[in-house]
Amino acid sequence: MSQEPPASITIVDNAGRERRQRVEYTVVDVHSETVYVTSGGLQYIRDSLWAKGRQRFLLTELDRIPDVISRPDIVIWDSSASDDTLIYYKQLYIQSEHRRWLVAAVVKLRQGLKFLYNFHLQESGKVKGYHLDIPPEIWYLDPQQRKRTFGL
Repeated sequence: MSQEPPASITIVDNAGRERRQRVEYTVVDVHSETVYVTSGGLQYIRDSLWAKGRQRFLLTELDRIPDVISRPDIVIWDSSASDDTLIYYKQLYIQSEHRRWLVAAVVKLRQGLKFLYNFHLQESGKVKGYHLDIPPEIWYLDPQQRKRTFGL
């Protein structure tokens, strides 16, 4: 029996402030954990992509976020974010660009809740931190993918 997502959740932002946000939808990820997608999170993504200019074409791809989270190619812990951030990566063919891009869905884990924080291109085609002496910790790797594809 499926359960209705809550109408809103309280999110702790990067500055430690609690913010109540309306839940737009939820996504079940590759470890069967619920990720909340909120109106505030989607607005932040829209504003961020608009400000980046060259990534604005991703604004038309926001409906693909559930696919990135539920069927990623690789998921890593963001080592620069104190163990509260997972980055879900997936290579997507972007019709308007006539090419494949590696996109990243950034998910925060705070107070037992996972919520979408950002969505953007990974222009290098490699995962964040691939060039570090200690590579990022892999949380999930699709069995059909190879670590070296992502610089690891």
